[in-house]
Amino acid sequence: MPDETVYDFRSNAFVNRRRYRLTDDALTWEEEGKPLDGVFYDDISEIRLAFAPTRWATNRFRARIILREGGMAELFNLDYVSVGNFKALDAEYSTFLRELHRRMAERGTPTVYRVGNSTGGYIANWLLMIFIVAMLALIFVFLLTVGLAPIAFAKVLVILFFLPVALRHMRRAKPGTYDPRAIPEAVLPTPPAPP
Repeated sequence: MPDETVYDFRSNAFVNRRRYRLTDDALTWEEEGKPLDGVFYDDISEIRLAFAPTRWATNRFRARIILREGGMAELFNLDYVSVGNFKALDAEYSTFLRELHRRMAERGTPTVYRVGNSTGGYIANWLLMIFIVAMLALIFVFLLTVGLAPIAFAKVLVILFFLPVALRHMRRAKPGTYDPRAIPEAVLPTPPAPP
């Protein structure tokens, strides 16, 4: 069972490893070569949980802890090992965030709990997806008109293969709010079943 009060990870090659810790009244973090830093639970204005995949990390989840005085702490469920190589910390990540939410709910802090992208980001993603589909449709028509029907239909098959993935991502990215005592499962990784 992971330690519910400590979460340790490195997000990418350009930052040092960080260790987050839950104390009685604060979230703290320490990084190699830097002094201990942190925020009191009462000074956390928002927690935003999201499914945030990338090309290298297709099962990446993100937690943004936004501070009232400005700034943010950002946690991911993946630990950077090397370029394109990440170790999944699904159980540790989920356990730590559930405990943070439990402590925040007990204190009754005036914190906003959000899931998915921001509204602007969500709309921008839909506009980008519509633009890409429109451009692919134009390419399809062009390929048909120049007599390259087999290539056009191959492109359609590729699109049909990736369309469910894109729609699933958009569903998970939909903005919303939640109760800290009932975190939606879609914004936390599902740890593998024990053998």
